[in-house]
Amino acid sequence: MTRLAPAVLVVIGYGAAFYLLAQTLKTLPVGAVYAIWSGLGMVGVALIGAILFGEPIGAVKLAGIALIIAGVALLKSVI
Repeated sequence: MTRLAPAVLVVIGYGAAFYLLAQTLKTLPVGAVYAIWSGLGMVGVALIGAILFGEPIGAVKLAGIALIIAGVALLKSVI
């Protein structure tokens, strides 16, 4: 956060993300929204790390991603 332009973009991005999160909470239960929010965040960071930064993505990481997605889907099915 030493350069102004990227820092401003980050702040705008966080603001937009929380605004959109608040909008979804008007119609969906908080448990499902938080599960989707955190699950997509974890999967997204893992994939970005692999694609942009060349982090290895082996069978264990793929299994973890699949379990996160399955957990979110299961939670959403019971809420």
